Amino acid sequence: MKKISVIFITLLAIFSLVGCGNDETEETTKEQAEEITMEEFEKDIANFNEESNVDIKMDDVELLSNETHFSSTSKAWDVTFNLKDGLTNPEKATSQIASYSINLKGEITGKVTSFEFVQR
Repeated sequence: MKKISVIFITLLAIFSLVGCGNDETEETTKEQAEEITMEEFEKDIANFNEESNVDIKMDDVELLSNETHFSSTSKAWDVTFNLKDGLTNPEKATSQIASYSINLKGEITGKVTSFEFVQR
């Protein structure tokens, strides 16, 4: 009876460890999240420039990598783009022009843009 219990506990431990192992899904890194958002941001800027009288130039915008952070609440990378010079919204004293959330699967789960505040 003792042998059966030892074998059973050993098998249970092995199956538990196998179940907790890596499921071989690769999580999105900070750099990958920034690449994904850069592609989406360029599309959003192009769409805005087609529909607006005011063009936003990519040279006027920057992605500050040190501001990219992982949100433990939403389990996503938060990536922001800022204007290099000037404020997008003087009432809020911010230069942020767009913000994206990228989950660990590399999908865009949130997007906020404030292109309409850009004034030249």
